[in-house]
Amino acid sequence: MFSQGITAMFLTGFSGLLYQVLWIRVFSTLLGGTTLSISCVIAHFMLGLGLGTAWAPRLLNKSFRKEIPLYSYCEFAIVFIVAVSFSVLAGNTEELTQWLQGFSGSSSAAQLLSHFLITGVFIFPATFLMGLSFPVISYKFAEASQHQWLYAVNCLGGAVGALLSYTLLIYNFGLQNTLRVGLVLNLLAGVLFLRYRFQTGKSAATSDAKAADLSIEGLSAKTIKLWALGLSGLSGFFVLSLEQLWFRLSALMLGGRVYVHSLVLAVLLLSLAVGAGISPRWKTLRVTDQISRLIYLMLAAVSSIAVGFLFFDYTMSLSVDLVSPYHKTLHAVFIFSLLFLAVIPGTVLGLCFPLSLRLIQAGEDSALSRTRSLSRAIYVNTFASVLGSLLATYVLFRVLGTVNSLKFLSCILVLLALLGALVFTKDKKRAVTVLCGLVLLGFLIFKPLSLNSAEQVLFEAEDEFGYLSLVKLKATPAQPEVTRWAMFNNFSSLVAPYGYAKTQVVQKNLALYPALFSKELNNVLVVGMGYGLTTEAFAKLPVTTAITSVELLPLVLKAQEKMTFKNNDYLQDPRVHNIATDGRSYVALSGKKWDVLTVNVDPYGVGTTHLMSQEFYKIVTENLAPGGVYAQLLFGSQYSIQALINTAKQSFPHYKILPGYDYDGIIFLGKIEPFSSWELASWGRVNKLMPSQSWDQDGLHTPQDFDVAEKVANSWIEYIGREAGVNEGVVTDDNLAVEKSRTSIGDLFLNYPKDY
Repeated sequence: MFSQGITAMFLTGFSGLLYQVLWIRVFSTLLGGTTLSISCVIAHFMLGLGLGTAWAPRLLNKSFRKEIPLYSYCEFAIVFIVAVSFSVLAGNTEELTQWLQGFSGSSSAAQLLSHFLITGVFIFPATFLMGLSFPVISYKFAEASQHQWLYAVNCLGGAVGALLSYTLLIYNFGLQNTLRVGLVLNLLAGVLFLRYRFQTGKSAATSDAKAADLSIEGLSAKTIKLWALGLSGLSGFFVLSLEQLWFRLSALMLGGRVYVHSLVLAVLLLSLAVGAGISPRWKTLRVTDQISRLIYLMLAAVSSIAVGFLFFDYTMSLSVDLVSPYHKTLHAVFIFSLLFLAVIPGTVLGLCFPLSLRLIQAGEDSALSRTRSLSRAIYVNTFASVLGSLLATYVLFRVLGTVNSLKFLSCILVLLALLGALVFTKDKKRAVTVLCGLVLLGFLIFKPLSLNSAEQVLFEAEDEFGYLSLVKLKATPAQPEVTRWAMFNNFSSLVAPYGYAKTQVVQKNLALYPALFSKELNNVLVVGMGYGLTTEAFAKLPVTTAITSVELLPLVLKAQEKMTFKNNDYLQDPRVHNIATDGRSYVALSGKKWDVLTVNVDPYGVGTTHLMSQEFYKIVTENLAPGGVYAQLLFGSQYSIQALINTAKQSFPHYKILPGYDYDGIIFLGKIEPFSSWELASWGRVNKLMPSQSWDQDGLHTPQDFDVAEKVANSWIEYIGREAGVNEGVVTDDNLAVEKSRTSIGDLFLNYPKDY
């Protein structure tokens, strides 16, 4: 029967992480791709697991448990709840959006409460049952080593689920079919135990319990168990807080593309699985030896991080291309850095929880008492994990930054190991451990590290969204006299370099084109701020009420005043309002009608294609004022551009396609009402933005010039459509088509032939 338990744990680990990925996608669309919405999803995921685990012993102590296949019922209930919750979310988006509109102008606390409530309603019941199911199945197996194997295989299933959910399932089968895969896995896990009932009463002492010897001179068994319980919490705290740092480092090295988070999560869970799988081999060790191993493991984890620090600066210098800022290339040193900074520490720390679990369960002589100890260890570990994740995300990144946060947590691990050595070891072991710990502390404290290798940095700061920097680029061989600046978030370029001739022109045209055709020019919304060039262009026009700029990354707003390479007087314009929030949710929830609404975001960024879907365009058309115009810069590979244009064309009754960057993108204009001719456009209101340029630096002076530019852009789109072989039926398809174009083998290895 144990083999069936192993199989069930793998299946449920796989499905659990698959659901988490789907929940993050769904609520990023509904609530916005902010850290707040994602944190609410993860918080309910972990809280449900913790509380479900905590409640399991009470359920198992009920007399009726022996009459029913409880584990199977848990899995079937998960299937029902998950299926219903996703169906409700898919079928009631408009109603949920209207409910959320009531909180759009509220305080941050009210918005947090609304986000927390709505995610909790759909997530918590299922994750509570997930947490309940692990102790329930563990109750069937007597040995603590079996519990460790169940935990290891559950982590392994989670690793496979996290990896395949993005790289295979979602992009090849769609969201709904991916959900069905998870539901089938839970059903299979339930069927495996459908004919088994629970046993009651005391069982004979297991070999683990008989062999347990918790005697240490001067310490009672109860004290040792309390130390072990504290260690189970600390292991969760450090793994999840370090996990956030590993995500940040991976994004810096590998780029902020859609697969990176899934890849890192899979590697982390695999590391935990390997660590948990090794731990049963140490079951014959005496308690003093087990505690010594735990102390050595903490020092080993920090030692691995210290090795990674030796080539940290060199790694960071290769992570960003200061000549071609969009370019990313995989270097061998990235693998070595992540191996020592993340994979080895994750594996080593993955041993800590299973080993502490053995100490916590030692001496327990019944299935129920062992399950109660298991539940206690898991929910302490889970709640500490939530605390560690939130602390790293919302405090450490802001206060200390990535490098100093990693140093800080590593130093705390060393200090805890030193404390353990002083309490639990003696003589030579104590002396050697203390000496090694002090050497590590000295290295961590005095080793200088830096993220930025640029010669001139105008702005750099970190928050929960990433490391944002505004730096001077190196000169290109073709234009050595041109000074260029770039804005990076986690070393992914947010916008084309400032100083590149077309950047200023295209960003200005993103205001010029729609202003020519909008009926009024009272309220303007700019989504995606960049260098503020589009907002600056609108400030030169006779906008009568407000120019609102929405940017997901708060640090981009803070960086605006540091852009000494350009004129920033428009920031003092009373009509200009800069807001840090998610663009899609702001459009949906603000309750305002816009005369012009523009969007300029990288289509390959995480979550940005939520602003390029038919669902989003439906929201746009509902929030345009009569005669209003929507404008969006679309660029990317030939396949991506064609899919994006198809989606936009099918969403607006009337549209125009105009030149963007030179034969590399277009500006799409959409309206509900018909466009006027170029001759009848509102030329008087845009005189301060004239003349402009089209492709090949062709001047745009007259209506006839703009008409020619439109025809050229349409001809180019028809050409790339034929070249890419993309028919009009290819759309973003739940935001997947463009993302899928960036998950080829070449992209996974970061060898981009173009600057995408």
